[in-house]
Amino acid sequence: MSILLVTKPLAPPWHDSSSGLARSLVAGLLERGDAPALRVLVGDRPSGFAGLTEEVIYPSGGSFAPGMRQNLPVLLRLFRSRGESGRHFFFAPNRRSGAAARLAALIQKVPVVHTLCSLPAPGRTIAPSLFADRHIVVSAWAQRRLEQEGVEAEVIEPAVLPLQANEAAIADCRCQFGDYILFAGDLRPGGGASEALQVLKRLPAPLRLVIAARPKTAADTARREALVAEVEALGLSERVTFLGRVDFIAALVCAARLQLLPATDLTAKMDLPMVLLEGFAAGVPAVVASTAPIAEISDYPGALLAAPADDFSALTAASSALLDGAKEAAITLYAARFTPALMAARYAALYRSLGMA
Repeated sequence: MSILLVTKPLAPPWHDSSSGLARSLVAGLLERGDAPALRVLVGDRPSGFAGLTEEVIYPSGGSFAPGMRQNLPVLLRLFRSRGESGRHFFFAPNRRSGAAARLAALIQKVPVVHTLCSLPAPGRTIAPSLFADRHIVVSAWAQRRLEQEGVEAEVIEPAVLPLQANEAAIADCRCQFGDYILFAGDLRPGGGASEALQVLKRLPAPLRLVIAARPKTAADTARREALVAEVEALGLSERVTFLGRVDFIAALVCAARLQLLPATDLTAKMDLPMVLLEGFAAGVPAVVASTAPIAEISDYPGALLAAPADDFSALTAASSALLDGAKEAAITLYAARFTPALMAARYAALYRSLGMA
């Protein structure tokens, strides 16, 4: 018996949240010592895990918005079996992929689990894209949204592996960028970048802001230029650094005093952003918008605070409150809710209930 994990390439550099979530699950299952046999999909790079069956399916390392050339081999794989006793999908629901997976499930009759890593924009229906025996979401917010469409879903919160960053790399980030807050999000409207600038304006110098936003679409270039103009208009040019995709994100997160992500639009983003969870593991607290799904985690106010995204004074006060003495609280939050072992225990029980393991 084995379980097929259907993801984007399950291999470094782990830029994608869905494959990153599957990576954390694999790590947690292996850590438990009673992991079911796992089959994973890779491209031109191995997963880095021992004890997995790796199927070379993808023509390359994958992309954020995979096209037909990348997806077709995966779809063809779904119509044949290699002896797996169940399948676990990790992706945002969409009708085309859902229809293909539904058809494959009619041919290969094994239990199917689907973790909905993110949800479409508000107003778009989700139910027609669903195909699995069990639907898993990563937040109570997503669960309520599915319930509005009459779909039952179970919440299993995500997990992350602690970031691997040495002290020299962390010190180098502090040398390059100074004493800084990190914004690691999208530049699109509702992404929270403009709000983060307003908070910085209200915080005392020499505190700086590092905006780390990897380009995903052609529109991102124009958005960045607009944001640069906003920085200049606010007189913050000496206090803001823009970064695109970086290969030192672990050190960048670990060196930050705080993560500030007042996003109100998480379309196509994981409800509980993994970069924030990675920050908690490193002892870095976070401030978010009060409408964000992660804001519902209210048991750890020493590590996570929320405020209305349009209330810059409240966001500034929340940021000031977490700039000092929050490291242990953030680590406690991570250990209590977001470790791979905790998530793996929930999924292992689910697999057993479905006869997959």
